[in-house]
Order: sequence, then structure tokens, then C-alpha cells
Amino acid sequence: MERYETTGSVAPGQMGGHRPKTLSGDHAEWLRRRCRERAFTLRGLVKELADQRGLKVDYRSVWEFVHAEKLSFKKRR
Repeated sequence: MERYETTGSVAPGQMGGHRPKTLSGDHAEWLRRRCRERAFTLRGLVKELADQRGLKVDYRSVWEFVHAEKLSFKKRR
């Protein structure tokens, strides 16, 4: 009842907390510019973020960011 009274819903809240995305703000802007400059691989971007920006992210985080931003690099033969 308390949840319904405070939120207006009996739906459960998110499990595991509410963490902000690592790739946001300045890091996200840098990554957008980098993807538009030249060819990239996701593993290469993970390494560049660690080396140049000091940001430890995993492959999946970079993949989700690139996919959400609709940034892609298609190899040409």
C-alpha cells in the first residue's frame, strides 16, 4: 500500500540500482567525434578509451553506445 500511495503504482522498482552510463558527457562527445573521423573497431575503441581517456569500459558498453548512436563502419572491398 505504501508504494501505491507514494508512486501511484504497484509495479516493482528496478533491481540492482540506477547507475548512470559510463559513456556520457565528454567521453560520449569524444567517442562520437572519433567514430566520424576514421575507421574503427569496437575493440580498438575500448583500447583507445583506456589509453587516451583513462576510462575503463567493456566491449558491450561500447557496442551499445555505437549501436544507439547509429554509428557504424562498413569495410569496403
